[in-house]
Amino acid sequence: MTTWRELIDSGNYESAEPLMLADTDRGEGYFPDCEIRASFYENWGDTLVGDDQIAKHREALNYWQMHAAQSTSGGEGTARMLDVSRVQKLLDELT
Repeated sequence: MTTWRELIDSGNYESAEPLMLADTDRGEGYFPDCEIRASFYENWGDTLVGDDQIAKHREALNYWQMHAAQSTSGGEGTARMLDVSRVQKLLDELT
């Protein structure tokens, strides 16, 4: 069986998405694995143009923000905000 990571290695993000979402779901009451999801959508968005690119980067921003919100210290939160700021800047340039 092909894994979602193998699918993205071949550029097939669309088929990889449902597998990635299932693999990164930690169950009810828990945050999903936001860092993996954010990276997935950011990398997918980097392969696209136009509205599709913007949509995937918005998904990435959402998960980077959740990842930052899960920090347990100020320094950790500050570091995680670097990803949020990077993707927000990219979206600002695209829109």
